[in-house]
Amino acid sequence: MAQKRCCMPIALLLAVAPAFAGGVASFTSEHSARGVTYNMMFAPPLANPQDGFGMAVADLDNDDDLDLVLLGRIDGLVGVYENNGVGVFTNRSTTSGIPATTAGCGVSAFDYDRDGDLDLFIAQKNQPSRMLRNNGGFQFTNVAAAAGVEESLPATGCSVVDFDGDGWLDLHLCTYSTAVRNRLYRNLGNGTFADVAPALGVDSAGLSYTSVWSDYDRDGWPDLCVSNDRGFATVPNQMWRNVAGEFTDVSAPTGIDVSLCSMGIACADLDGDARPDYYFTNVPDPTPPLNGVNPLLLGSASGAFTRAEGPWGVSHLKFSWAAIFWDFDNDADLDLYVNNESLPNTLYRNPGAPPMTDIASAAAVTGTANTSYVSMVGDLDRDGDLDLVVNNYGGAVRLYMNQEGQQRKWLRLRVAGEGRVRHAIGASATVQAVGPKGAQPAPQWREVLCGGNGYLAQGDMALHYGLGNAKGVQSVVVRWPAGGAVRTLTNVPINAAWAVYPPSRLGDVDGDGAVNLADWTPFAAWGLGPLAAGREMLDFDGDSDVDASDLSAFWSRASLRRGDMNGDGAVQADDLAALLSVWGSSGSTADFDLDGVVGAADLAALLSNWG
Repeated sequence: MAQKRCCMPIALLLAVAPAFAGGVASFTSEHSARGVTYNMMFAPPLANPQDGFGMAVADLDNDDDLDLVLLGRIDGLVGVYENNGVGVFTNRSTTSGIPATTAGCGVSAFDYDRDGDLDLFIAQKNQPSRMLRNNGGFQFTNVAAAAGVEESLPATGCSVVDFDGDGWLDLHLCTYSTAVRNRLYRNLGNGTFADVAPALGVDSAGLSYTSVWSDYDRDGWPDLCVSNDRGFATVPNQMWRNVAGEFTDVSAPTGIDVSLCSMGIACADLDGDARPDYYFTNVPDPTPPLNGVNPLLLGSASGAFTRAEGPWGVSHLKFSWAAIFWDFDNDADLDLYVNNESLPNTLYRNPGAPPMTDIASAAAVTGTANTSYVSMVGDLDRDGDLDLVVNNYGGAVRLYMNQEGQQRKWLRLRVAGEGRVRHAIGASATVQAVGPKGAQPAPQWREVLCGGNGYLAQGDMALHYGLGNAKGVQSVVVRWPAGGAVRTLTNVPINAAWAVYPPSRLGDVDGDGAVNLADWTPFAAWGLGPLAAGREMLDFDGDSDVDASDLSAFWSRASLRRGDMNGDGAVQADDLAALLSVWGSSGSTADFDLDGVVGAADLAALLSNWG
């Protein structure tokens, strides 16, 4: 029954997705050529053993490309690498101000203080966690003590979301202990956090490795899923339903409470029904009830999950850690990458319907011979496909650059948060493409995740959509989390990266919370026309251009009166003089109707607001 349900939208997808022919262009290993020379230790210190070192791809300097944060060098140096925009990196590690660590586990990059840039949280195994405030220029300050998160715990993975809808991002931290319980740090909005896990009933006593916040019941509130090791002897995997910041344990009713040696979590909509599915990694031993398979749990409208690893061909039966759902080939369906401890890594390619097939060898992404724990994905070179970063013990962190995805169409969306917050973690977006002959493939639904879909690592928080050979995108429906706004965009240009802003940010070019002269000045310089990157907040009606209707909406929202040239709140003689001084010119703030010239209509607008 589950297979029939999952395959119906995929069958529709085949109307526009290229047929799977079995061939694949190999990834190319380019870490050295691209300036990333970060060598992992062969094993963690015996005094403090741990399972892998985390990493992150994140835009640390707000220039719309992905930088790198890497852990695991024998001297503890945290790798910080700046992307130049096309995937060539400059090493900023020694000047970052981040203290060295040989115990770093989970990594999250999120804007905890809402100042517009991504800060870093590094969970350390049995050493104090670190909250690293981003000072700009790839320099950070550890504020964990002041923030209230400097606990020494058997910490592992971490994940981030605004679980209570108060506008501040909260942090879930897993602990590998039945005595030391998981933390849920609520962000108090004043630079500090408080652990509310016991009060809210989410202080799991399992051997937790990682967690993910995903809206499994599609009610607009992010729910919490936790992966627990040795679940058949301690605590199985867990799910808490979140409604307005209050939690209910639904592990058993949903069927998420599988008992296994659960490590990483891949989380995304694999089967195309606009609900998250989960894939948990495992150890290939004969312990019941799973007997070593990696369970794939498909979500449903009822809220219950159905096991489907067999039909999908991903039972695996290898000692595995990270698992990532991603559309590496841009054919409009999700593939699966798995890190294996002592065997080559696995890349399951999705041909459009189950089962998947392992093509890691052909794609040249099996990794090195040493133990492999952690991977992450993101478009490092901004060419429209997802690249792969893998760290194996005893060797260099590898950048595997994608050569296959560029053969097909794509779309990248950064869903912006409120104010200056760059990522609306917990938001979702549904893309409806248009096929080459007008056919309508199945829509693609994605969530903005910070943590999860991997193990100890954070991938790109922008949403990536492979579009196969679609000729365009008919609509994008974006839903902000915690009962937030909904926007529909139309005719979105493809093969491009766009930002999508909530209604509260429209017209606010500089993100300062007001629409005024500081926003009108660049608007006047840009003028009207097709949508361009960096100007998406001016497309009020979401039709992918900036036209007269958007101009009208801007003036309706602005606190600035047309004619107030200096923004002092009054239209008077000095404003008139300023307008007359640029009479007949273009690109001036005095061109209030953006018709390309300062003339009589602009003078009339000024005089109508006189005084």
